[in-house]
This record gives sequence, structure tokens and C-alpha cells, in this order.
Amino acid sequence: MAQSAPNSDSAPSNIKVVILGDSGVGKTCLRSQFVHHVFTNAYKATIGGDYLTTTIEIEDKSRPLSSTEGMDGSRIAPTTKVNLQIWDTAGQERFNSISKAFYRGADVAVFVYDITNYESLLSIRDWFARFLEHCHVEKPGVVIVGNKSDKGSERCIDHEEVPDILCRNSTTVIGHYVENWESDSLEVSCKQLALVEEVFRRVAELGLSLASRDINNKSIVEFDGIDFAEGAKSPVSRCAC
Repeated sequence: MAQSAPNSDSAPSNIKVVILGDSGVGKTCLRSQFVHHVFTNAYKATIGGDYLTTTIEIEDKSRPLSSTEGMDGSRIAPTTKVNLQIWDTAGQERFNSISKAFYRGADVAVFVYDITNYESLLSIRDWFARFLEHCHVEKPGVVIVGNKSDKGSERCIDHEEVPDILCRNSTTVIGHYVENWESDSLEVSCKQLALVEEVFRRVAELGLSLASRDINNKSIVEFDGIDFAEGAKSPVSRCAC
């Protein structure tokens, strides 16, 4: 297995990420666990939305392996740093008019459902259609996350059925945007940091891959033009488990 060597030659890539899904599926807790390594069972709905920025280091598959060998004799894989601007949005319908403004310019969308709530998975089709309409990005990356895997006894969604459920009888076929169902449809418990890190590592890889192919030909969008007058005051983040 190749080891990793840091790449300090270039500035980190900037990837904008939005987390979408019904209220209560765990969007805020997913981000909080990744950025702050904190989990709470207390449920407080996100009002509007906000973002946090963090940096992750991943293997840079676009560059050849280093000629330097690691301690085990394997060649060292180059790594790169990626800045993730992670937007947490409200899941309640009354905030949709505000949340849509946050979709603009998103490189990757993370759609979250609750494995104990079948309707939350079906809702992803509607969330995806709204996102696609308002992101103004030609080919955004898509990652599907089933949360609350620790509640196995309450499960009502089999992971293997997710692609068929999301693509069945849908006018906006999310499957056209999922690059690889095996790597881009994941199950996690927000209580477990390692699983959450796997999600955002894949998000970073996907965003970097799209950027390297120049599919979207864009940089992070500045958000100084969002009008919060419609529907609510300025957004405040709350933990939604």
C-alpha cells in the first residue's frame, strides 16, 4: 500500500459543499462531528443556514507516485490539501426560499437521509431537483449519506436498495450525477468520527476530481449578495441530530 507525502508546492483547492436533507436527519451533526469532533443528541433546528471552512489532506491521484520509498519499501503517494467550505442548510420547508441562495456555485452536494425514516430518503429526489435548479453548476458532485446506522434495530431502508429507490419514477435522475454508487452512497453514525471523515474525504476527492477536469470552470462563489429579507432573519446555526 502506498504511503503519503505532503504536497506543499501549491495552494489548497477550494471546494464548496452544501448539506441537504429533511429536518432531523443529522445534517448539522454530520458537519459538527467532522469539523469540531463533537456530537450531541440535543435537537435544535437550523435556521436558514451557515458555513464553516476546514482543510483536509487527501491523496492526490492526479500526480504520479513519488520516487521516494517509505519504510516498508513502497513508493510514497503525493497528497494535497483541500479547503472545504461546508454549508449547513435548514430542512424545514418554510426556509426553502432562503436556503436556495446557498446552493449557488456548490461543487458537491451531500444529501442526508435517516435510515429509520423512509420518507427522508424519498425526499432526496425533491432536494436534488431544487439543488440542480439553483446551483448554477453544470456537473456538481453528489454524495448520498444514510445517517443513524447505530439504530440498526429501527432500520427501514436497506443500503443496497438506495440507488433503485432514488432513481425510480423520477423525472430528474440523480443517478446521472452520482459518479460511483459504491463510493458515493455511504452509511454513517454521526457518533463515529471515522465514518464521518470517510464521507468528507470522498467529498474532497470528488470535488478535486471535478476541478482537475475543469468540468465546472469556477471558483468558490462569494455570498455578499444574499437577501435574507424573505422569510427569516440572518441565519443562525443549531445542531440538528
